[in-house]
Amino acid sequence: MMFAIILLIFSFAYSHDLQHSVSREGACTVLSFYFPDGTKFSYEKYEVYMYGEKLPFQVGRTDALGRVVFCPDRDGRWVVRTSSEDGHGAVVEVDVKGRSVKAEGSLFERYQKVFVGAGLILGIFGILEIFIRRALW
Repeated sequence: MMFAIILLIFSFAYSHDLQHSVSREGACTVLSFYFPDGTKFSYEKYEVYMYGEKLPFQVGRTDALGRVVFCPDRDGRWVVRTSSEDGHGAVVEVDVKGRSVKAEGSLFERYQKVFVGAGLILGIFGILEIFIRRALW
């Protein structure tokens, strides 16, 4: 039963997972944001920062295809933050070196909400189990 609940929670989290791809077009970097079902992350807010800086290099909204396009003025690590009104969003770090570009992210970042949710559920039921067993003794 518990496995079915965890599987159900995981399936909902996966359907709302915001994915991305990165490419280089001339001197510009293109990040495309989309959901696993292919729906584009269109017309949502974003900010682009040079790593470690407080003021954004660029702000705006994704286009109809869910893309963020920025033309960095120097090589280095760039941070793209995007978010929607309903809470979806992503923070992507992009390494720009000459004509190459690489986005970094870990598998944990992608599924951290699932792990935290499962941990909370197991913790709550664990505490309830302790109180129930104490009451019966």
